[in-house]
Formats: sequence, C-alpha cells, structure tokens
Amino acid sequence: MTDPSTMRMSINHRERCRMHDLNEALDDLRAVIPYAHGSSVRKLSKIATLLLAKNHILMQASAIDELRVVVEQLKKDLEQRGTKSTASTDSE
Repeated sequence: MTDPSTMRMSINHRERCRMHDLNEALDDLRAVIPYAHGSSVRKLSKIATLLLAKNHILMQASAIDELRVVVEQLKKDLEQRGTKSTASTDSE
C-alpha cells in the first residue's frame, strides 16, 4: 500500500506539470494571435488570451467565407465571358 504523503506528493507533481503545460500552451497562443506585443504592454490573462483567440478565429472564418463568395462570383463572370466569346465567334 502507498503512503498517503507519497501519493499526495505525486498528485501535486502531476498537477504542477499540468499547469506548466497549460501556461506554456497559452504563451504559445499569445505569440501567434495579433495583439500589441512589447515591454509596455501587459501580458494577456488566460481568459483574455482565449477570448482574443476565439474572436480572431471567427474573424478569419468570416474573411474566408467572404473570399469564397468573391471567388464564386469571379468564376461565374469568367464563365459568362467565355460563353459570350464563344457565341460571338460562332456567329461570325
């Protein structure tokens, strides 16, 4: 049977490691999301980091959707030009 104090130390060690991993992951996230970096800017809190990352992802998804619409419209325009060009060539 394991000594309770040894078990508690093991649990505490696992929790410390888990928190170090979480903090490292949040630091990595802060490094890639756009926000003011610099010595005069305070480090974002955990919740602020997650909210900013979520909003950035939503904004990027919206931009991708808008670009998809533009690309589809450009494809339609090109197809229509190709059809008009073919029709004018056939009538000559």
